[in-house]
Amino acid sequence: MARGASRRYVGTNGGRLVAALATLSLLTAAGLAGCDREGHGNQATADSRSTATVRIGYLPITHALSMAAADQVLRAGSSGLRLELVRFSSWPELTDALDAGKIDGASTMIELALVAKQQGFPLKLVALTHQEGNTLVARKGINSIVELKGMTVAIPHRMSVHNILLHLALARAGLRDEDVKKVEMAPPDMMAALARGEIDAYIVAEPFGAAAIVHGVGAPLLRDKDIWPESPCCGLVLREEFIRANPTAVQELVTSVVQGGRLLQRDRTQAEQIAQQYFGYKRDLMEQSLPWVEYGQLTPRAEEVGKLQQYLVDLGLVKNPVKIADFMDAQYAKKAYSSLK
Repeated sequence: MARGASRRYVGTNGGRLVAALATLSLLTAAGLAGCDREGHGNQATADSRSTATVRIGYLPITHALSMAAADQVLRAGSSGLRLELVRFSSWPELTDALDAGKIDGASTMIELALVAKQQGFPLKLVALTHQEGNTLVARKGINSIVELKGMTVAIPHRMSVHNILLHLALARAGLRDEDVKKVEMAPPDMMAALARGEIDAYIVAEPFGAAAIVHGVGAPLLRDKDIWPESPCCGLVLREEFIRANPTAVQELVTSVVQGGRLLQRDRTQAEQIAQQYFGYKRDLMEQSLPWVEYGQLTPRAEEVGKLQQYLVDLGLVKNPVKIADFMDAQYAKKAYSSLK
């Protein structure tokens, strides 16, 4: 844990949550290990198993755990590919580094990658990093979506599947988006805000939903599979120049992600160990969070990614949609699964 990462606050559950916030504030702690802000993306011109290095940005959330597992797979295997995981503290920071070519790719929200693609940045979605794992958490005493009318709900970013999921959940309950007060908030801050009564609910990526349950702050109201089954959220996005220069390395990378996902899905004990080793998350949190996330099928589907973009258009968040065929390339994931025994 980086020094100074924990936070103090006043509230009835404050004493119980200090340790939790010390862990969850990993995303905002200064000096996170492994992030070279001045580094440059891999500009290799030859596709070599023995020399290829790929720099992948990520935020330490359960949705990116397949990238950590991929690193384990590559280290244990015979591939010459070196995976350098570059840790960031926020989506804007990661997106800026990806757009500037300081990293070769990222485990990122597909929505943000779509917007970057619409703005002309040369990116392709080559794999999902998870399925499911987004939870709508409410303070105790709130038992239905209808009860959120007039209340404050936090989302991590307006350009997120969480915003879409909240929109869909409200609509099915006969409510409009305007019937709640939406606020954008960094995921590590959500649990404390809920405990202080500053918000009434939040929808977020794991493990921040599970954390509220583990520490007695709130209760799950809905999961993403209850709202939009198999909704796309985070994926592995690569810069197109890296793909062109390193096709074999790209296949090795995606295969390691698929194998890492299979490992996480089949061996929860090892998944908990990887989460502890790479992200610093403790076992009790992962015991709650991991069952809510799926890693077994990471092939992106054009139909679902297209639906995601259309929701962004419908909500007025995107004006110039891109052709999904130009944005995603599922061949590497399909080949990876075909090679699995």
